[in-house]
Amino acid sequence: MATALTTQQKADLNDLWWLWIVRSLVLVFFGIFAAVWPGLTLALVAVAFALLLLVSGVVDLISGVRGAGKRNLWFLTTLLGVLEVGLGVYLIRHGVDALAVLIALIGIGLIVRGILEIVAAFEFHYSGGVKFLTAAIGVLAVLAGGIVLAHPVSGGVTFVWVLGVYGILAGAVGVAMALGARKELA
Repeated sequence: MATALTTQQKADLNDLWWLWIVRSLVLVFFGIFAAVWPGLTLALVAVAFALLLLVSGVVDLISGVRGAGKRNLWFLTTLLGVLEVGLGVYLIRHGVDALAVLIALIGIGLIVRGILEIVAAFEFHYSGGVKFLTAAIGVLAVLAGGIVLAHPVSGGVTFVWVLGVYGILAGAVGVAMALGARKELA
């Protein structure tokens, strides 16, 4: 069920709709860059992602500060903006190292998730099919994590492709939503 926008939400959207388009277009450009040139270097992708975080963080900071006293959770948007800007600056200063750590954490996370899935398959009272699928997913996660750790460049390129597809799709949807909201307000 859709809820109606308050007068303040309409005013904010009317003033800031173009910021959502800017963020969404940056996301689309990032997605295209990541999908078309995944092997260029992961360092360049880290810088492009850092720039996306900076733009997104600034948009969230503006939105959060404007929402102070007007929206219940304005401080969470502001906090998210601060974190995005901070992470974006960190990635720009330490791009290659930060990306290497991120890829390693993804590999470790997959292995831990896989082990937990395998344990869950036998710990809980699942039926035969569910038990098998849960264990199989766990084994696949462990294998994927091992591959990412053993071959971080290939894992990084795959990661970049996934980010690229996400950027293109999420950015396009964001532009469409911003334009639709703007049209509705006009």
